[in-house]
Amino acid sequence: MSAPLLISFVLSFAGGPLLCSALLALPRSLFVLLVLAGAVVVSMTLALRFQGGRPVLSLGLMWLGWVLAVAMVALAVMRRVPQTRRWVTVIALLATTLPWFGLATARLMV
Repeated sequence: MSAPLLISFVLSFAGGPLLCSALLALPRSLFVLLVLAGAVVVSMTLALRFQGGRPVLSLGLMWLGWVLAVAMVALAVMRRVPQTRRWVTVIALLATTLPWFGLATARLMV
């Protein structure tokens, strides 16, 4: 396994769930949801801006936007239906690893 692939693996399977769990510990208020939504928009906008010249930075920003979006949706669901907190947390933490499978599939196609 090459170094960039190993870094993306560790980032996806350790960094993503850790970041998401930290975000899920935030209060489930409308303000937090709006801040997360803004952070997703900023992350994706920057990813598009750096797409041509710095593809690794762009990919990292897309990954960050994905993790932020997953946490935002999980917080919104937990806010609406509080009794689903445990299952929503587990699903959100697992969902943060999905970009790794996309990257691995793309590498298989090359």
